[in-house]
Amino acid sequence: MQSYPSEDIQSTPARTNTGHLRFAEDKNGIWSSGNSTNVSLSANQSTEDTLYGTITRHFKAEIDKKYADLVLIVCGFVGGLVDGLSFNAWGSFSSMQTGNTVFLALGVSSQPRYPAYLWAKSLISLSTFIFSNILFIQVSRKLNPLRRSTMVLSFALQTICLLTAAILVEAQIVSPKPEDPRAPIQWMQIIPISLLAFQAGGQICASRILAYDEIPTVVLTALLCDLLVDPELMAKKNPKRDRRIGAFLALFLGAMTAGGLSKVATMASSLWFAFGLKFAITLGWMFWRVDGEGKDDEGVV
Repeated sequence: MQSYPSEDIQSTPARTNTGHLRFAEDKNGIWSSGNSTNVSLSANQSTEDTLYGTITRHFKAEIDKKYADLVLIVCGFVGGLVDGLSFNAWGSFSSMQTGNTVFLALGVSSQPRYPAYLWAKSLISLSTFIFSNILFIQVSRKLNPLRRSTMVLSFALQTICLLTAAILVEAQIVSPKPEDPRAPIQWMQIIPISLLAFQAGGQICASRILAYDEIPTVVLTALLCDLLVDPELMAKKNPKRDRRIGAFLALFLGAMTAGGLSKVATMASSLWFAFGLKFAITLGWMFWRVDGEGKDDEGVV
């Protein structure tokens, strides 16, 4: 009987497609292809690159300005809300800098006598507002004004200012009671006043960036004048007129809401309400429609 050399089945080499013999090695005893690890790593890397690229493109995209006027009208409501609170509680405006300028001018002649140092609070509010305008517009220009990430950053800063002011009042670091005009000035009030003035500057810069100049969000004098001198005031279709009326009503209702909340709730309630609205707007910019999205080949919506 012819004998054959004994062979160990586990050490039998596997023949590859190229004709070369190699052993498939695996410390755990599982057969696998030699490049499976490399292929898996490459696939994972590709997935990560795609996800990162998608997120980057999402935040670098420019937002569509259509319907952004509705956001600015809500900002006008916030402006009335914080100004109604600020003037009622601290005797100073945070958004309407015309009033602060008048108080500052009266301070030159030591008027009004009460509350004392009203001009100082007005000066700080006005200075913060001016600084805020410079900062928001310059940073926006550097980052691309209509880029999604720019709008999110701008409104996130405004939201943080409102949140900080609400916490200061809620924690009674700043007195939650309206100021007594004949009592010494409470200098801690300067902190929330400055925070509210800073976020107001961000609002009006946003109205300019979005090219809705008819919705300044913080003032009404020029808005009412532009509304009344509009030659197409009574026209059936007039978007600018409608926006001006909406902005006026929003600011009025905001201030009225601040007064109502001061009677039935705490002072901080107006600030929490304003914070909630700004936070919702910030989230809204994250998912806002991209400029050019939904247009057909001819560029018609």
